[in-house]
Amino acid sequence: MFKRIDTAFYKTALLLALPIAMQNLLTSCATLIDTAMVVSLGDASVSAMGAAGRFAFLLNIFSFGFASGTTALISQYWGAKDSKNLSKTYGFALTISMLFSLIYALALLFFPTHLIKLFTNSAEIAVLGAEYLRVYSLAVPFVVFSLVTAASFRAVESVTVPLISSAVGVVLNVIFNYLFIFGNFGFPALGLKGAAIASVIGMASQALILIIFLVCRRNPLRGTLTEMFVVNRPFCKKYLSIAMPVLINESMWGIGTNVYAMVIGRQGVENHAGYTLYENIQQLFFVFFVGICGACAIMVGKSIGAGDHELGYITAKRFAILTPLMGVVLGIALFASSEPLLSLFNVETEAARNAALDCLRFYGCWLAIRMIPYTLICGIFRAGGDTMIGWVLDMIGLYACGIPAVLITGFLIRPEKFVVLIAVMFISEDLIKSILGMKHFFSRKWIKQLTDTKTEKL
Repeated sequence: MFKRIDTAFYKTALLLALPIAMQNLLTSCATLIDTAMVVSLGDASVSAMGAAGRFAFLLNIFSFGFASGTTALISQYWGAKDSKNLSKTYGFALTISMLFSLIYALALLFFPTHLIKLFTNSAEIAVLGAEYLRVYSLAVPFVVFSLVTAASFRAVESVTVPLISSAVGVVLNVIFNYLFIFGNFGFPALGLKGAAIASVIGMASQALILIIFLVCRRNPLRGTLTEMFVVNRPFCKKYLSIAMPVLINESMWGIGTNVYAMVIGRQGVENHAGYTLYENIQQLFFVFFVGICGACAIMVGKSIGAGDHELGYITAKRFAILTPLMGVVLGIALFASSEPLLSLFNVETEAARNAALDCLRFYGCWLAIRMIPYTLICGIFRAGGDTMIGWVLDMIGLYACGIPAVLITGFLIRPEKFVVLIAVMFISEDLIKSILGMKHFFSRKWIKQLTDTKTEKL
């Protein structure tokens, strides 16, 4: 019997995790190809892309906050078979997230130079990065819509729809990168600006595919206009009590990691370029944990929403064990392949290449530890209904430990090897979050049923 349950668990987890991982792998490959093309423009362009990319990263973090808080409710409503509240949750989330996207887009459009200077003290990089941001502002609504909608599709176990939309968006992004960056087939050679235009086209096409699936195919997310967009005060209060802690958590985490980026951006153009390369390559390995975390959130949320708290805990425990085991395997693979992967890039300077190589090798050694709090917070606690604990852990790990350690190391100690700063950044944050996160997991206090199904508590 135990063996049969194991087989069912791993089969379900694989069927959910693989498409999610593939979707994120496609996106990471597109980003990697972007970087590979931009690398040939020189370290200044790579560094400018990295600085501008902080705002794309921050946008993704805010969008993930909307999406993660929303799917915490959607996955439990899915388990409880409450289609009315499910579609209402999606509609309300879409409304407030799109309002946010408009404000964010206007900020990037009208204040790109002021914003980019937060991450660099180089005039050349500021000019290049501001040009990229001005164009990228047009992609913002498409990015937010796609992230929230794709996450909502996954929460109801429709994991192939986001994969299809991402595949279309990535292919078009790569094609137009090739055309606009270098001016191939008669197109103008626009350099970094061309990469931004390609991103807009890719994200717009991804959003269009999702809209087609929403409108033309029967799915649990789509209800009547009244069901989706007319909400009462109790529903708003319930949604905000769940989603706002996640949004605040992700926003504070994004702001905190951008403090890291501000310090890294002032360690020299070559180190910054090397770190940009590292970030893009490590995403190829991180996507597997996005898949694991996504499958975990769906399975745990569905069980708890249906009232089976014990199954939700057992499922979460399996994922909590699986995550560091996968981290060891993929960490070894990253360490071993870091040099061959870097050889694919025509890096301008040896110093930038060495900085990227050192960062990749350290990350390979640290990967198993770093993924523990990620799966606990984003995959287990939020799906269980506890959306506040992630904010608490980040306040302690990031703001009380990580940021002070990085500021002291980067501006006062100034280590000779750039990778020392990166090691301090990860270790100071991840250790305390892992320890406190595991303690909270075993307490079971994160199990909070959000649906109206009446069940006995553990």
